[in-house]
Amino acid sequence: MALRARLRRLLVVVILVVVEVVVAQQQQQERLASGSDLAGLFSLRASLGIRAREWPARVDPCGGGWAGVTCRGGRVVGVTVAGFRRTRVGARAPRFAVDGVRNLTALEVFNASGFPLPGEMPAWFGRGLPAPLAVLDLRSAAVNGTLPPDLGVSGNLTSLLLSGNSLSGAVPGSLLSVAGLRFLDLSGNNFTGELPNVTAVAGGGAASLFNVSGNSLYGVVSDAIGALKGRFQVVDLSSNYFDGVWNVSDGNVDVRMNCFSGAPGQRNRVDCEEFYRRAGVRLGDALAPAPSPETSPGTTTKNNNSRISKGVLIGVIAAAATLMVVFFGALVFCLARQKAGRRGARGRGVDTNEESTRGVRRRDSSVNPVTSPPVAVSPSANSGHKDPVVVSGEFTFEQLVHATGGFGDDNLLKHGHSGDIYHGVFESGSQVVVKKVNAQSVNKHAGELDFYKMYSHERIVPLLGHLAKDEEEFMAYKYMPKGDLTNALHKKPVDTEDGLPSLDWITRLKIATGVAEAMCFLHDECRPPLVHRDIQATSVLLDDKFEVRLGSMSDVCAQQSGGSQSVFSRLLRSSRSLDKNISGPPATCSYDVYCFGKVMLELVTGNFGVSGSNDAASEEWMTNTLNRIDMNDKESISRIIDPLLIVDEDHLEEVWAMAIVAKTCLNSKPSRRPSARYVLRALENPLKILRMASRSNSARLRSSSSRSSWQSAFLQGNRYQSLETASSSGQMLDRKHSTRSHGSGGETSFSFKRASREIAPEPEGFEENVVV
Repeated sequence: MALRARLRRLLVVVILVVVEVVVAQQQQQERLASGSDLAGLFSLRASLGIRAREWPARVDPCGGGWAGVTCRGGRVVGVTVAGFRRTRVGARAPRFAVDGVRNLTALEVFNASGFPLPGEMPAWFGRGLPAPLAVLDLRSAAVNGTLPPDLGVSGNLTSLLLSGNSLSGAVPGSLLSVAGLRFLDLSGNNFTGELPNVTAVAGGGAASLFNVSGNSLYGVVSDAIGALKGRFQVVDLSSNYFDGVWNVSDGNVDVRMNCFSGAPGQRNRVDCEEFYRRAGVRLGDALAPAPSPETSPGTTTKNNNSRISKGVLIGVIAAAATLMVVFFGALVFCLARQKAGRRGARGRGVDTNEESTRGVRRRDSSVNPVTSPPVAVSPSANSGHKDPVVVSGEFTFEQLVHATGGFGDDNLLKHGHSGDIYHGVFESGSQVVVKKVNAQSVNKHAGELDFYKMYSHERIVPLLGHLAKDEEEFMAYKYMPKGDLTNALHKKPVDTEDGLPSLDWITRLKIATGVAEAMCFLHDECRPPLVHRDIQATSVLLDDKFEVRLGSMSDVCAQQSGGSQSVFSRLLRSSRSLDKNISGPPATCSYDVYCFGKVMLELVTGNFGVSGSNDAASEEWMTNTLNRIDMNDKESISRIIDPLLIVDEDHLEEVWAMAIVAKTCLNSKPSRRPSARYVLRALENPLKILRMASRSNSARLRSSSSRSSWQSAFLQGNRYQSLETASSSGQMLDRKHSTRSHGSGGETSFSFKRASREIAPEPEGFEENVVV
């Protein structure tokens, strides 16, 4: 018995030793043997922000400790990051950064479907891919840009899956020339142009899928369909703009929602013609209806045109006459009513503006601001507005909560005056800025929603969508990588890769010009003119190329009526009830110009917070600074210029010119401030102002009439401001958002009265000698 027990124990020991040896051998075989592969994996780990729980740093990648990594013979042959989540740092700035793939020279499969890779494919992402790569899966990875023209040239690619991205441009011809390609899925992108030449490869029919649905491809592909059928078992061309004659009956070919003639489920002809017109391509004759053989086409067309011409002419004349009668009738009625209202208001001792404000307040109080926001702005035929850009329902509340980290402090950008601002990143990798509006501010931001429903412009920050939850509302805007002007202008060296302490002059001038363009859109292209009322450095947002996107639109409203407005503008305003209950800053265009002058002064001097401050210290500093700006003394600019701004002699003159423009915009009298379009002209041609200054003593300029050029408007504005500054030196001017502040009532003591009205409209009934 004792012997048997010993033998059993010995057998157990032997089995354990054998198992241990086998396991050790297997582990030794599965260890990563390539230093290049190891470097490539760690490069991907860093650039993609892979979390340590998926790819732990102290574990061999081929030992089973790295999720999604497949090895064979000590080399990495497969990498799958689908379903992974980035680290918190990596999620803040996701990008298409997969340079580590180039080191994985034995890689056969790379799968990043659903993993956010926003950005364009680099130029090397064609020939630079590993030669053995057979499967490339980047579905729904937020990839944009164009495909490299040499993608797939290695010849070993069997599956290319790029659906659900934002890829654009043409489909590279190299893809369809890959003999071993079995799956090609480019659906749900923005590809355009014609299909490349489709060639049937020997052994045709071996390929499984060709899918380009949901793009904007066009052209005649009737002949190409035969070649595609000979090569791929399933062909999906749906939801494009292909045209031609359809005479194929095959359930494996999907051509719905195209422009084919003779095929069911196609787009209507109007949509097809409009698309081809925009693309600059002629739509095929296949869609043109054939003339009836029973009648002569020439005779029928001639008779129809004759009848149509007479009918159209009579209709146009009748409609024009009716419109003229209605218009003049409405004009007379409104003028009489307005005159009677003014008389009644004088008799009762009540101001008509106060009555209209009360009426607006009463109307606003009966409107649910969430389901039916009050109208604050409205488009007109020539207002320059586009289709509505607000799209509710594109995201859910849960997605916003997840994107912003539960609206936590880590994602809080700032406390805005209309709500808290958060940075968010959706799972797709797209970044947004979310404003959380509380119940107290819902009424205030209703006008902002109406603005975005009516207008869009390249200089206005895009609103991606909004939704309501309980008593709060959430607005998602496009993310601006460079932040606002305050952060960009006063950045620290550690905040930027180039180590520059501040913006260079070319960028500053570019930013100022962009803000002026945004003001021109609001003041001149919108009908009635709109006023921003919150232009300062923090409301000037910058994209990755420092292009301006004006934000903080919660205070936007229609300009208060003034004496220079046409009768038609007044009728349009009163008939559509565009004026909301205006409170806070004055609703006049000259106030926007004044605020922009402070922004330009901040760009020139680099003084932090000038544009957003109204305290006594800031006002005193600004008065002293303006006194130092002299259009006849170039050296005066050296006393106020930003010490961090390094400029040469030519650029110094441009700085001098911008300071002159800023001084003119900051004139204490609104009537002597330039219009937004004059400011834009001045910033686009800064040196012209200095050349005009050198001739400012000529008799011809001194006697200029009301038809003065935009240059003389700045010269006159500066001359008059210099006179006023000299006479009122040391006085502190009140700039505290008074609605009595925009205009000039009875100026008769200067000969330049008529010329000054060209600079900015003068609203009626306001006091003189005020700042705003």
